[in-house]
Amino acid sequence: MRELEYTVLELEKESKKTCDFCSKFENKNNKSVHQIRSRSKVTGEWISDDMVCERCEEKYWNDELSKCNRCGRLQTKLDFDIVNGKNVCYCIRNNEDLEEKELPLLPHEEISQSTFYERQINSLQEQLNETEEALEIEREEAVKFQEKSEEWSKRQKQELLDRIKQLEEENGNHKEEIKRLKTQLEQLTSQQVAQIEVKETKRWSWLKIKGN
Repeated sequence: MRELEYTVLELEKESKKTCDFCSKFENKNNKSVHQIRSRSKVTGEWISDDMVCERCEEKYWNDELSKCNRCGRLQTKLDFDIVNGKNVCYCIRNNEDLEEKELPLLPHEEISQSTFYERQINSLQEQLNETEEALEIEREEAVKFQEKSEEWSKRQKQELLDRIKQLEEENGNHKEEIKRLKTQLEQLTSQQVAQIEVKETKRWSWLKIKGN
């Protein structure tokens, strides 16, 4: 397939033309918003100017518009053959010679301003696309990091809550054990006091008998 350069350009003036890629039956709002200019990548020769609506321009950026396998032209609604039910490109209808040779510019020749600016636009557009892709990747990584951080925070929080619960349970058990030991201590103390009182009673009784 011949290699073409496609450049999306602003309309030179307020255009009342409709989109070259869709009809009113497909898209009620098919008013053109931009034009797509095609040039040969080898020679810089102008190939076509196609009007495009907002919806079809989005398809263009998503690489969803059909292209001729032979000449690389974007296939418009005018290329559709009702009889065959298929696209029949301009290059086939006009038996276009697609052989191209890149000829060196002569000293007095210069690349046209239009071609120069279009190539600058394409170069900047490629850089913009790369930057947007890189930015999107960074955003996705940031979201993933945030999700992981939130997940980690939730896990840490849950671990802390579980630990607090465990400590509270242990604390409760310790309190119960302390209470039980205090009760045993009180009982033991009471027994000891009782034993001492019994001994004292017996001692005084013995001393009283001895004194008599």
